[in-house]
Amino acid sequence: MNGHLKAGFGSRLRQLRQDRSMTAVDLARRVNVTPPAVSHWEHQTKVPNTSRLQAVADALGVSIDLLKGSETSNQPECDYKPSIELDLEQLIRAIEAKGFSVEVRSREKRH
Repeated sequence: MNGHLKAGFGSRLRQLRQDRSMTAVDLARRVNVTPPAVSHWEHQTKVPNTSRLQAVADALGVSIDLLKGSETSNQPECDYKPSIELDLEQLIRAIEAKGFSVEVRSREKRH
């Protein structure tokens, strides 16, 4: 990635991650890196290599070109369909991060 792309990459990465209610730790787990690596990417001190860049794009459900800034998204955010699976705790955290309240109840078995 050249210097011009590097300049906007960090803020674009952070915005895409936050739009999906993911923490830096969530993203790090999904692309098999440490949370400080994600922090370095977002603060523009480093950029991921090509294979890692593809893993980041996949984790965020975007194209590598969109992640690099050479493509714009014409889809409204509500049409986002993640290509990742969330466990219940991550899903609840994502919903609450959008300002909603979540109540989890178990169903009682009826005989």
